[in-house]
Amino acid sequence: MIPEGDHLFSTQISGEAMPDAGLFTWDLRSNLVYADSALAWLFGLEPDETEHGLPLQTYMERIHPQDAPVLAKQINDAIVAEHPTVQNYRVLNQDGIYVAVCAFGRCFRDREDVPVHYAGIVVPAETLPDKKSH
Repeated sequence: MIPEGDHLFSTQISGEAMPDAGLFTWDLRSNLVYADSALAWLFGLEPDETEHGLPLQTYMERIHPQDAPVLAKQINDAIVAEHPTVQNYRVLNQDGIYVAVCAFGRCFRDREDVPVHYAGIVVPAETLPDKKSH
């Protein structure tokens, strides 16, 4: 029994509606991305299809053409460098419009150090950071 006044943790629950985050896992060996219905909606895809796995290319085709090359490089770099990554890009959603999203992902390797899974979460973003050219 926990003595009164002692807390294992504390939390503050917001009354504001939170955007529905989309969860995914990409099986690198089969090149299939498995995702929940929130991610399906963000990418304008059918949940029954995303839950059973779709090729990565299906998702990449929904990304804004200006954002796709940078995103592909960021994902590749995260796999090679073995570090978590954050990407901001636009995707064609269920309503047929491009919306800003923010994705957090990480690659996992097997016991032989071979990349096998890339998992993450994608959330709607209000605005994307300015893309400044250097």
